[in-house]
Parts: sequence; structure tokens; C-alpha cells
Amino acid sequence: MSDNNHFSDRLREPLNETTRKVRRNLMAASVIGVVLTKVGLVPSKISAFGVEFTSANQQALMTLLAAAIGYFAISFLVYVYSELTAWQIVLTSKELEDFKEASKNSGARMFGTAEDYKFRDHIKHIHFKSKPTFYLRLMVELLIPLVFAAYSVVSLINTETPKTVQLKPVVQKPANKQINQDK
Repeated sequence: MSDNNHFSDRLREPLNETTRKVRRNLMAASVIGVVLTKVGLVPSKISAFGVEFTSANQQALMTLLAAAIGYFAISFLVYVYSELTAWQIVLTSKELEDFKEASKNSGARMFGTAEDYKFRDHIKHIHFKSKPTFYLRLMVELLIPLVFAAYSVVSLINTETPKTVQLKPVVQKPANKQINQDK
């Protein structure tokens, strides 16, 4: 077998560049959502564009941000699932190729039952050794961003935007009329 362990290669870099970008976008949108809801920085006016947000517009902005976070979360899940599937295929095929090469070099004529059992035992052993690291990385790389995104979406949906209060104009009576009425 080759000296290059495919499991250790994968554990060093679990996500490709595209998936990391989607995760970064998910986390950035989630942070914005939490800042808007928990700190109360809901914009009421964007002076650069001369736009003022009414209460309905602010709620629409919150809903739009929640939808964007949902999209990023679904995209991230699809990318991770795709990578995990591809990783399993590549890993198994490379290990199989390495084992066939080792069998050929050792003088075995055919890839038979004994080699099958040896190969399966080897794969099980490698999986067993790499599982704790894999699950820890999976939690950090996958669960934390998704849980934070869910928290942000729930916060955005449950946030009540401040209602704009319409003040009635106060009509002040002229002071001269009161003086004249007292006499």
C-alpha cells in the first residue's frame, strides 16, 4: 500500500473552497441577523439612498434576510453531502487500488476471498481510528454554522419591528382668548 494515507489527507482539508465560501456566507448572514435582532440595529433609514423604512418595510427586510439565511443553509447542506459522498467513493477506490497493487506485488494471482476480508478489515480499522476526529470536525464545520443559522432565522422571524407612532398635531389655543374669557 502507498505511504500516503487518504484518510489523513481528507481530515486535513475536509471542505473544498466552494463549500467554505458558502459556509462563510451563511455565517456572515447569520451574524447580521443576530445583530439586527438582539442588538436592535434595525435600519430605519439608509441616507445614502434616501430610503426610509416603515415598520412593514423593516419586517420585510427581516423576512428577506431569514430567507437568504435559509438558502445559504440549504446550499451548505447540499455541498457538504456531495463532498461526503465523493469522499467515500474516492477513498474506497484509492484504498482498493492500493490493496490490489500490494496483492499483485506480493505474488497473489487473483483478488479472491481472503484478500476481500483483509481489505474490509483494513478499511474498518482506518475508519475506527479516524472517527473521533471526523465527528469533531463535522461538528465544528457543519453543526455549529447550521445551529447558529437556525437561531438567527428564528430570531429574525420572531422579532417585532418598532411601530412608528403617528403623533397627532397639538392645537394650541391662543392665549388671548383665555384671558378675555376670564374677565
